[in-house]
Amino acid sequence: MEVLVINGRDYSKYVERKGYSWSRNDLDSPNSGRVKNGTMRRTKVAEKRSLKYNLVSIPQPELAQLDTDIRENTYQMTYEDLHGVKTGTFYSSSLSATLVQVSGGKKIWEGASFTATEV
Repeated sequence: MEVLVINGRDYSKYVERKGYSWSRNDLDSPNSGRVKNGTMRRTKVAEKRSLKYNLVSIPQPELAQLDTDIRENTYQMTYEDLHGVKTGTFYSSSLSATLVQVSGGKKIWEGASFTATEV
């Protein structure tokens, strides 16, 4: 299943079993809000996705490539949406991970996580 494909590179195998969460965020116009009698006046202008990922152990070269892919101002990503596989433009502001193993020159990272927010 394609849950994490960025710029054509498939990172799906590194997503933890319960390491993917999806949310829909509505953006309302500045004129939205409650009027004096409490009635809600709402004008939704857009829906945006926010996707959170937690990764399993990942070799340094793959994590470095992921970091390169998501550090751009925006990037193309294919993901599993509630409404099927979708592709969109996203940005990320952070990536964190912990170096857990260095053996024979190979470095393994764990606990890598980031959030992708739709542009």
